[in-house]
Parts: sequence; structure tokens; C-alpha cells
Amino acid sequence: MVRGCRGAVEREAKGCYSEEGVERLCVRAVRALALARIPALATGYAPFALAAVAMLGCLGCSAAPPAPPRQVAPAPPPKDDGSPAQGGEGGVEHAAALEFLKVANVAWRGDRQNSLRLELPDAPHWTRVKFWGVKSLVGYRYGKDHHAIVGGFVLHVDDETAPGACGKSFEHWAQPWVDSFEVAIEHDPPRAVPWNGRIVDIDSLVARSATLGVRDEYAVVYATYPAWKGACLIVGVAVPARDELERAKAVRDRFATDILPELEITRTDEPKEQF
Repeated sequence: MVRGCRGAVEREAKGCYSEEGVERLCVRAVRALALARIPALATGYAPFALAAVAMLGCLGCSAAPPAPPRQVAPAPPPKDDGSPAQGGEGGVEHAAALEFLKVANVAWRGDRQNSLRLELPDAPHWTRVKFWGVKSLVGYRYGKDHHAIVGGFVLHVDDETAPGACGKSFEHWAQPWVDSFEVAIEHDPPRAVPWNGRIVDIDSLVARSATLGVRDEYAVVYATYPAWKGACLIVGVAVPARDELERAKAVRDRFATDILPELEITRTDEPKEQF
């Protein structure tokens, strides 16, 4: 596989890399291909496995400048048939979907075990999904092209009421994924909001691939809830930029400000299953 990769690099980017650089690049790509069997996590870190593999199709000596902002009318995505999908492209449809998420009315959605309720903009166009490779309590995608992803899962701690316990547990869990997929993270200032008499930490960030040749960016927000005895609920939203980073950040910020602080826990005991 590495040999085939070397040939592709030499054809598409002749003269851009030394022989040693080509070898190093291809080893990275093959490793990413193996990791790509695990699809995107809700938090936005793991999508860079697939992005890293895509480097072979976009190698070059310089990056193209970002496209100028354009006027796009808000519009929901086409009806999702619920079949498996790896994601989509950018363009007008993605931009219009993000614009619609910024302004659409919200409605409550939940999980299969009736343990939580979460408001989603344009709720009819979100489809329930499962994430391969990691068990989740709830997962949704916006449109078949994954214009946004919402996911929630449970992490166990000794004392969920201890300050920062849920956030530290999540960071410890997520760091190996960040390292494996070579993700560079740019954090916004964190927020702490009152929730059910406790404090919920909300962290907004932009995640970018640090692998040479990959241009993918995600606007991400996640919240850590001390939800049940000895258990934290982590709910995250990942919005792929696809050359629309400002729109993706605006959608993320709506979730951070209006959606995640209003999440409701609807059962007193921890749900027994994750899928």
C-alpha cells in the first residue's frame, strides 16, 4: 500500500517532496487509512482520520486561497433516507444548510432510553445515527451529507460533583484520539453555566488537521454534565467547515449559547445501554 502511495505522490506532486518526505507522508496516509475504519466522533476529533487519507487527492506545493464570502439563502438539506453515508462536499448546499441551522425553529429530540431531551434546530431533518468504534447514548446527523453531527455519551468518574471532574475525564478520554489523528485545536474561552443547581462546562473550539496536505476544519462545541451518580454526560456538536468556517462557527455558537445549556435529563438513574 505504501508503494502505491509513493507512485501517487510522485505523479501528483512531482518535485514538491524529497524521497524521504514522500516516504514519511505515505506512512502517515496508510496509518490514517487503517484508522479510518472508525468513523467520526460527535466531538469532532476523529473525522480527521478520513481527512488524512484524502491528502493523496489534494497534494500540491501551495494551498489555494480561501473563497470569498458569498450570499446564500437559508435552506434545509434534502430529505435523509437514513442509509449509511461517509459525509458530503461543500458548496452552496452546505452553506445554505448552515444558514438554516442558524435561524431555524427548534424542537425537542431525545434518546432511545428517554434519558435526555435536547432542542435541535430544524428537528425534522436530523436523523438518528450510531457511531462505529465508540458507544454513544445518542447520535444525530443533519442531512445525509453530515452538515452537522450531534452526539452524547457517558463517562464514569468517582465523584461527578467535584469541580471540573467531568471535563477532566473527557479530556483524558479524548487526548489519544487527538494525538492519533494529528489534530490541532484552537480553543475559545471556556464557559461555565448554571444547570440544575450545578455547573456545566462548555468548551468551543476549531479543530484542524495537522497532517501535511489536509485542509479539513471543524467547528466544535461540547458540554460536560454531572448527570447521574458517578457518571457524566458529554454532549458534543461538530460542524464541518468545508470552506465555510465562519458559518460553521456561527452554528456552533448557537448550540453553545441556546441549545446545550437547556438540555434536560429525564430519568434519575443512569441509562443502562449505550449503542
